[in-house]
Amino acid sequence: MVRSVLPAVLTIVLLVVLVQFLIPEFHIPQVILPLPSVVFSRIFASNIPWLSHLYVTLYEALGGFFLAVILGIPLAMAIYLSRPLGVVVEPIILAAQVAPKIVLVPILFLWLGFAPLPRVLTVFLLCFFPIVIDTRTGLASVEPDMVEMVKSFNSSRLELLRKVSFPTALPSIFSGLKISITLAMLGAVVAEFVSSSSGLGYLILSSQATLDTALAFASIVVLVAISLVLYGLVLLAEELVITWR
Repeated sequence: MVRSVLPAVLTIVLLVVLVQFLIPEFHIPQVILPLPSVVFSRIFASNIPWLSHLYVTLYEALGGFFLAVILGIPLAMAIYLSRPLGVVVEPIILAAQVAPKIVLVPILFLWLGFAPLPRVLTVFLLCFFPIVIDTRTGLASVEPDMVEMVKSFNSSRLELLRKVSFPTALPSIFSGLKISITLAMLGAVVAEFVSSSSGLGYLILSSQATLDTALAFASIVVLVAISLVLYGLVLLAEELVITWR
């Protein structure tokens, strides 16, 4: 795994070093593009409570993500097991998927106030549909011959789900989880843009008001780093669960 990411890491390091030398060379103002060294110094600055801001964003992102997992995967299974339910629910899911969910964020705050709940629900809306759709697609991807063979042993649809369909769907399920975990951090930050007094989104928005571009870039770097860590954890879980692959 280290070998697979090493070229990308080296490329990023080279680009950062290049930018560090090019900014003074072209006399680019710090308010437009700060030096990478200044950005990293802000990350380790003692006067910025990074941990408290990070805790808020992670709470919102992981809360919405796990809520989407808890509701999304069972719903996809129910749709798979019940064709009448699928006929009713799948068009609704498709319509909700194509709807611009970000525009609902101000409405959620209007309905639910300015507590963390609207931000968690924003993340949930972004994560829920990829999980449901990818799980449903994976469950439906079982080879017909395998289905007929299991049915020949008088197995019920629930047994078919447990023994064949769900194990076969695991790669698709984890594909949805990997997409959703990155959307979770995005959803949390976007919701913080609308209303928040803490979090990485709040830091980016407040740095814009004070023209502190270095702090904005530092917040983005932290956001990307945490998103990569979360993605890596889902990837690790996939490797541990799908041992047969």
